[in-house]
Amino acid sequence: MLLKIALFIAVIFLIYLFFFKNSRKEDIQKKSSKKVLEGETMVECQACSTFISHKEAIIKDGLFYCSKECARLP
Repeated sequence: MLLKIALFIAVIFLIYLFFFKNSRKEDIQKKSSKKVLEGETMVECQACSTFISHKEAIIKDGLFYCSKECARLP
């Protein structure tokens, strides 16, 4: 009798893993990718150490700057 109960629980657990575990991973991946798209990455200006959005930053020689003055652009 005890063996039948343990076998039943093992079968239910395997069914859970087979059907629901993969969908759970997909949900977590979708949520984590949404968070990346919603947020803004802040970068530090190399000249004055001010943090600005990467969308607003000026990139010169692979470094981020907050303004043309800090980047020393004409």
